[in-house]
Amino acid sequence: MKKIASAIVRFRYLLSALMLLLCVPAALNIGGTGINYDLTAYLAPDTMTARGLKIMEAEFENTASLSLVLVGGGDEEAFSFAEKISNMEGVISASYDPATGLKEKDGEEWRLIGVISDAASAEKVYDGVEALLKDTPHMISGAVRDGRIIRKSMSDEIPLVMLISCLIVLLVLLLMSRSPVEPVMFFMCIGVSIVLNMGTNNMFGSISFITFAVAAILQLALAMDYSIMLINAYDRMLESGLDRPEAMAAALEMSFLPVSSSALTTVAGMLSLVFMSFTIGFDIGMVLAKGIVISMLTVFLMLPGFLTLFTPLMLRTAHRPLHLSGKRLSALIQKSRGTIAAALILLIVAGAALQTRNAYTYTVRDMDGESAGISEAFGRSDPVALLIPLCRTDGDYDEESAALREIGELEIGGRKAVTSVYAMPVTGEAALKTVDADTAADMMGMDRGLMRTFFALLGIDRPIRGGELVKKAEAFLQTPGGWLVPADTRKQITELSEILSLAEGTFNGREWSRAILFLDMSYMDPGAREVLDGIREIMTAHYGDRWAMTGGIMATDDIGTSFSGDLRRVGLITVAAVFLIILLSFKNAAVPVTLVCVIQGAVWVNMAYSGLKDGSVFFMCYLICMALQMGATIDYGILLTENYRRCRASTAPWDAAAAALDRSMQTVLTSGLALVTAGFAVGKISSVFYISSIGTMLGRGAVVSVLLVLLLLPQMLVWLDRLIIRGQNAINAAGKQGPADRKSADAKNAMT
Repeated sequence: MKKIASAIVRFRYLLSALMLLLCVPAALNIGGTGINYDLTAYLAPDTMTARGLKIMEAEFENTASLSLVLVGGGDEEAFSFAEKISNMEGVISASYDPATGLKEKDGEEWRLIGVISDAASAEKVYDGVEALLKDTPHMISGAVRDGRIIRKSMSDEIPLVMLISCLIVLLVLLLMSRSPVEPVMFFMCIGVSIVLNMGTNNMFGSISFITFAVAAILQLALAMDYSIMLINAYDRMLESGLDRPEAMAAALEMSFLPVSSSALTTVAGMLSLVFMSFTIGFDIGMVLAKGIVISMLTVFLMLPGFLTLFTPLMLRTAHRPLHLSGKRLSALIQKSRGTIAAALILLIVAGAALQTRNAYTYTVRDMDGESAGISEAFGRSDPVALLIPLCRTDGDYDEESAALREIGELEIGGRKAVTSVYAMPVTGEAALKTVDADTAADMMGMDRGLMRTFFALLGIDRPIRGGELVKKAEAFLQTPGGWLVPADTRKQITELSEILSLAEGTFNGREWSRAILFLDMSYMDPGAREVLDGIREIMTAHYGDRWAMTGGIMATDDIGTSFSGDLRRVGLITVAAVFLIILLSFKNAAVPVTLVCVIQGAVWVNMAYSGLKDGSVFFMCYLICMALQMGATIDYGILLTENYRRCRASTAPWDAAAAALDRSMQTVLTSGLALVTAGFAVGKISSVFYISSIGTMLGRGAVVSVLLVLLLLPQMLVWLDRLIIRGQNAINAAGKQGPADRKSADAKNAMT
């Protein structure tokens, strides 16, 4: 450590300049990282949704849906708009049904037009619909609108969240630091590390919008300790009389272990998310873990140069920092005779029990007021794609029709679960009907004798499916004998051929056929899981395992199914990794057991309170906040425990606890306040449910962790004193030191 510290100090200005230079390509690279707004992209490949999406991508154009409501007007206007929209490029269908699509709300008539388009054309279709209806009162809901709301919210809100977080952290640092120059050094360091982290995210190709929204803010909150530790160490070494290079070398040497240990526990929490089957955990875990490592390296490689360079200015502007004493708090804890600790332990037990009864949500019901209003008036309209082996014969189509009829009879809450079906046996029903010459003539308004002659020209001597007839007729028009067909009939045949081609392109691929169902439910509706199970049962009875289903509600079901496994996996890996890191640092099993119990207790209390207050917990909140809270806030417990063990070298247990609390309180509150501020700022300002819920729960978790570390952990250290200090050679060695030596050691220990 001495050699590394000396080398850093020797080349400190070169290293600082190099870190700043690296920011230039990193800053230019930030725009090269894609932002993914599709959470289904993170589903495990063996889920039903992933299988369905793979088939869809190979054989069909993915679809998108819009629910369009006309406020006022009449049926004629609704039919007219539906027809105009259906003629737009990329639109598969646009329909209005007065029987189900007309409702009265707030004294006005609302008419619902359902629009299905190619996913690639969804944005263009949305803009076209908005332009068409610019002078007509209307509302729209759908994935395109939701995506636009998220993107606008992020562009408007994330800079504001970052600004507020930085201002509060700046205020805290100005109060706690010895010079106003120190916060400048801090923000320079954290700014460089954030730019480097964001600029290297393109190694993943793209990151989720959730990761993009919270990564920089959490990096600010989680990594601020590292700069504070080094700055405080450097200040103390200067006060001891060392010159600037010597003071920095000593500060680096003494900061390597606490900073790296703190970073490792946080990284361990982040990397536990990598093992989620829902791979957004990999996305968030890798980006944040990378950010923590970059922050640590930036502190060690860049900060020394700037600190030594601006030391004269720091000394000229020095002031007495605000000191938060823990003596009164330690006296209160001791005076309670364990009552406070016992009450907190009971709170943890209650939290552990209550959080097992939490209800979890896996998606947001409605993104804004328009979507909520449409859902309230007309129910949900979630599209689901069913994929089956390609229908080639009449028997195949009959099988598909039978399965769709059975699915159409499924109910939820006493109402039909399926509101509409788009499939070849339904939308292309006329093409599947078997017709003879006379029936075909009547359908097309032609003379029967002429149609019989036409059948003979086509070589058809038996009844034939309408679709096959149109194909043969279209082929005949391309032959020299095509001139025999009247012009009006040729036009009819061409139009029918185009309609048939569109229908087959929509519903039939190379090896698979597709049906699109609209379900009047969301995954959060009671009975939704039973409906999905009913669809699975029907499809399995007809097709065995040769079928797939994809759509928003199916993706939500897949996420919910994997959640319980992810919950256990992430929890166990987080606890095991943190336990191992602390065990290696303290070489005493009682320490990691105690600290893990306290912080895990804080996690349980946080989750139980969130479940009781909000009614349910967003599943990503639980997983992300559990990993973050355990990985980041356990540092507070490590600091307090390390100070306790050092103080026990020369004092009794309660005196050691009081001294440790006094030494640790300022650092714990400073760091904790940053994490609480960042969490609540995200939660209060962001209007995007996915992001705000994570921020709010993280802020609550940081509050609980700080309180348990300051109020419960000192008492537990005293109760478990014999186990905590067992085998502590440092205590014995300290006992043999003289007062002067002990005072010097204590001064160094207090620094960290």
